[in-house]
Amino acid sequence: MDALFAFPHIFPYYIIHAGSCLAGGREPLWLRKKKIIEGAGMEETSRDIRVFTPGKQYSGKIHIPNASLRTTDIFNSANFFWKDPGEKSFGDALLMFNVTISIDGIREFQKFDQVQIRQPNIIFFHDNFKELGSSREKKRADVLKKKTQEEKKGIHLVTRVRVNSFFDIRGSFYGLFKGKSVQKYIPLSDVVLHEVIRQQDKWVKKKIQLPNNFMGISTAYIETCSFED
Repeated sequence: MDALFAFPHIFPYYIIHAGSCLAGGREPLWLRKKKIIEGAGMEETSRDIRVFTPGKQYSGKIHIPNASLRTTDIFNSANFFWKDPGEKSFGDALLMFNVTISIDGIREFQKFDQVQIRQPNIIFFHDNFKELGSSREKKRADVLKKKTQEEKKGIHLVTRVRVNSFFDIRGSFYGLFKGKSVQKYIPLSDVVLHEVIRQQDKWVKKKIQLPNNFMGISTAYIETCSFED
């Protein structure tokens, strides 16, 4: 059973009987008011993300409780947001829908209406949050920098080997890394990402492009780190 779009209580539909519209094809006033009331506050309710687990990539959408929240905030919350918690199979599961799974060499390995991914398996994620590179967001970051006196620093990370591969990551962050490392995911910008894969008797390095050069990396998968000027 495909239950992905079975949310009539979230996405209301309307049945208009013949003759219920005014001349000229306009909807009656009562129906327009009903749509406005039921749609109030429904801004962005989903977001495109890509999640990397050992050996796989999941591209799709997640539900979000508030359009202004960053994906990093959602991943660092005590529990992932679910519109219907009753659908959850695991306490630490992330629900993704309209999902395409990719593996090395196969861009569209499988497609699913929805999948539940357990948080400990997520190495890192990235999104297409439009505000990330906007002038408004940069101004907000400048104000925060002046307020907290946090400086931008470079970092080089290497993840643990999983399924004959690991990730080599260079990026930057603000503030003290020790303070951020207590969180589940650390946001990095200016990211240069390589996956290093073992193929027979040699290691092959492959560059991965990220939108906005941003990622949230799981602290549980970081094996080594060094800081750069």
